[in-house]
Amino acid sequence: MPRLDHAAFETDDPDSTAAFYERILGARVVKAEGHPVMAYVGNVGFAFHERGGPGDHVGVRVSAEERAEIKRRLDLAGVDYEERDHEIAVGLFFTDPDGRQLEAITYR
Repeated sequence: MPRLDHAAFETDDPDSTAAFYERILGARVVKAEGHPVMAYVGNVGFAFHERGGPGDHVGVRVSAEERAEIKRRLDLAGVDYEERDHEIAVGLFFTDPDGRQLEAITYR
């Protein structure tokens, strides 16, 4: 069943922004080479990317089967999408009718 996985934002200083979430919300900060700085509040993450990254978006965690079904529905609706390999996961990026970017993400 799909569930909220993360909200992603671009920032000039991902480390400083994540530290703010750590100080104020008690977030657990995780940094891994080649990935955004993550600030986890419970089971939901805030992903802080350098500017010029994937853009602000909301990620919904799905299984591989659910991601395939979402692709089928997007094709039927004529909605463009892009699939990206993140090494630890595969993300399916698309926009809603108001232009908000969404990511259906499946972890390996």
